Amino acid sequence: MKKLLFICLIFVSLNSNAIDSNKLINLKDLNILFDFKKNDWNENVLFLIKKNSFSTVDNDSDTLYLKIIFNDGQIIIMPMFSNNIVEKIKFEYFFFDYNNENLKIINDHFSLFKNFCFEYFQNDKSIQVDISKCY
Repeated sequence: MKKLLFICLIFVSLNSNAIDSNKLINLKDLNILFDFKKNDWNENVLFLIKKNSFSTVDNDSDTLYLKIIFNDGQIIIMPMFSNNIVEKIKFEYFFFDYNNENLKIINDHFSLFKNFCFEYFQNDKSIQVDISKCY
């Protein structure tokens, strides 16, 4: 339950009119997400979808994906598990007013996380950030 409260705090700040680095996930919260086991993640997502700004995304996996809706778009969080441990987390950002400044803000933000490796992919409507722990 303690982790659930942290996840709620992660996304409360996302309900803003513009994306900037202080509205993105911080290092402490990212570490918490990587500590989840698959069952813990799914249970917490089921609890969160009772809120209006949270929902699940249909996928072919036994892991629930979490969609967070904010004023200018939405974010889908997709953890990838290996042996019940988070191996990678994908964040996909969809913006109603997509522009290259969003990519720069996201890139600059995630590059500050020293113990994590990330790569991003973009298309004409979204930015996907894949994050894993660097060993």
